[in-house]
Amino acid sequence: MEIFTVTEKDIQTTSNFAKNVFVDYYIDLIGLDQATYMANLFLSEQAIANLIKDNAVFKIVKQDNQIIGFYEYKKEDERIFLSKLYVDKNYRHSKVGSFMFNDLCTITKNEGVKSIYLTVNKHNTPSYNIYLHWGFKVIDSVVNDIGNNYVMDDYIMEYYL
Repeated sequence: MEIFTVTEKDIQTTSNFAKNVFVDYYIDLIGLDQATYMANLFLSEQAIANLIKDNAVFKIVKQDNQIIGFYEYKKEDERIFLSKLYVDKNYRHSKVGSFMFNDLCTITKNEGVKSIYLTVNKHNTPSYNIYLHWGFKVIDSVVNDIGNNYVMDDYIMEYYL
C-alpha cells in the first residue's frame, strides 16, 4: 500500500472513487437519497477542488495501482480536523484505515499539534467503535443542517497524541 497526496490531476478519479465508496457505505444508514445528496455536496470534483484550495489535504491509498481508500484533513489552530476517512468495501478489515490513521498521526506530530478531532454519525456504530479502538474520546455532539431537509447528527471525537 502507498499513500499519495491528491493533486489537481487526481481530483476527478478521487471524486468518482469517493462518491461511490461513500454512497455504498451510507446507503443502509441514511438511505440512498441522503447518501447521494451528501456525496454530491461534499465529494464532487468542485467540492474537492474547493477544499484543497482552502488548505485541506486529500490523500489516497493505492494498492496495485487501484485506489482502495482516502482521507481528508485540515490543520486548524491547535489541532487537525479529520473530515473524511473511507475504505473500499473489499478492503475493510484489512488495516487500510489504520494505515491512513497512522499516516495522519505522523503528519500531526510533524505539524506540532497535539490532537486530531472528527465527527461521526451517532448511528455509525462500526466507525464509532474503530475510533474508540484507536483512542478517540467523545467530547461533544452536534446536529448540523446540510440542506435539502437533511441533518448530520454527529458525535465530536478527539484523539490526543
